[in-house]
Amino acid sequence: MKYLKYFLIAGITFMSFSSNVSRTSSLSEGIYPGNQFPDIKNLENKSGTRMNLSDLRGQKVLINFWAAYDAYSRKDNVLFSHMIDKKKYPLHMVSVSFDKNEAVYEKTLLMDKIDSKYQFMAKDNVSSSLFNFYELERGFKNFLLDEEGVIIAVNLTPSGLDRIMNEK
Repeated sequence: MKYLKYFLIAGITFMSFSSNVSRTSSLSEGIYPGNQFPDIKNLENKSGTRMNLSDLRGQKVLINFWAAYDAYSRKDNVLFSHMIDKKKYPLHMVSVSFDKNEAVYEKTLLMDKIDSKYQFMAKDNVSSSLFNFYELERGFKNFLLDEEGVIIAVNLTPSGLDRIMNEK
């Protein structure tokens, strides 16, 4: 009984140190919810404007990987873009296309009536490194990031994005 007081003090001290460490540790980079999304550098749109994904910190971002040859990802790209514009969500959509032919990519953007400001085409070695890193061989994905670049959700549908954006 006389040692119980010392064990309690030691336990409380240990718990306070361990909770303090977890608050100050940084998030790990990764591609799953709760991870810090890795920066994608030197994205270039068709007008030649370059940006890094980190330039959008402080704002919610939907990153959508797609290609014109993949009907499902193309459909989602159009639906996401039009829904965000129509509902004026406080969110930027950054789309990265894996089309091999630039003319097909540009024609698709025109046909789908998508603003090309945040539409990018992954080219050459950037294409293969992004494709492998984000594990897109099993299908194209999208990632919803909070203002700090932390992944909130992966593989959203347009209705799923709508639900998240309407939660408060």
